[in-house]
Amino acid sequence: MTTPVLTITGTGSYLPETRLDVADAAERYEGEADRILSTGYRTVCAEDTLYPADMALIAAQRALSAAGTKPEDLQLLLVTAIHRHGHKRLWSPASWLQSRLGCRQALPLTVNQGCNAQMLALDVASRFLAGGSGGSVLVVAADQFASSGFDRFIADYGIVYGDAAAAAVLTSGPSGPSRPGWRVLRTRTVSDPGLEGLHRDNAPGPEYPELLDAEHDVRSAKRRFLSENGTDRLQRSTRAAVNEIRRALLPDGDDPRLRRVVYPNLGLRLLEENYFPEFPGGEATSLWDFGRTVGHLGSGDQIAGLDHLADEEFAAGDRVLLLGAGAGFTWTGMLLEHD
Repeated sequence: MTTPVLTITGTGSYLPETRLDVADAAERYEGEADRILSTGYRTVCAEDTLYPADMALIAAQRALSAAGTKPEDLQLLLVTAIHRHGHKRLWSPASWLQSRLGCRQALPLTVNQGCNAQMLALDVASRFLAGGSGGSVLVVAADQFASSGFDRFIADYGIVYGDAAAAAVLTSGPSGPSRPGWRVLRTRTVSDPGLEGLHRDNAPGPEYPELLDAEHDVRSAKRRFLSENGTDRLQRSTRAAVNEIRRALLPDGDDPRLRRVVYPNLGLRLLEENYFPEFPGGEATSLWDFGRTVGHLGSGDQIAGLDHLADEEFAAGDRVLLLGAGAGFTWTGMLLEHD
């Protein structure tokens, strides 16, 4: 059986116009200012009105419009997030989006798998379409950190979080003038479940109102894990995983057709220590100039970055590599070629 061509035919994003100045914010945190400034971010996106599902709907509609895809052509709808959606815990964002878009025939699925969730969803969608199901898949990521006890500036190490939504339409079928976009050449996912403890409490506990702030404290779990397993445990696994992805996606070494590598929008030090050394061009081929203005967008960094690249000119055959990483721990790479 011939493997069908898979193409990202459209992307869309919602980036709030409001941007918080990181240097100004750092002044409000006694004892944390140097740590915040060392991340390298200039500004981060902040949404004060819309909740994640509302942002997701805007991004999804923009992606469908860019792809020229009708909602009734969708076979699968995947929604990802790393934070609260603002409604009852049992509420399904994917089903809500399915209702608003009018795609009753699509299978709705809400995914919570850390900051690599959207890239994992694209990997799953690729395998789903490669099975010959036909049609299209819509993958949406949305997070809003402003309306909770999560402090975007100090909840985590080396990262400042931004609010946004990003969506992509993945379609099975031949590429070309009638179906422009980014053809999926190869994907690779690497998993190291031994790192899941980076985001787990020492022991589970009951839910009390006074413990809600503690649930948003990412640092405490990381401190415990790294003190027990060594401070370089995450870096060694990340470098090994990223190296494996590079060898799988670029088997012939540096590819002169590779124009951009879209990394997670982590702080500059994390990127320099873990990611830039592993791919051609390092920071020069990255979207750090974009990422430092929007922040780490939960699971939406890569598709928001690809959507941002819509303003750049690409020739047929130019390539872009998307690279995601998230709690669990998983890393996913996807190599794309422009039609």
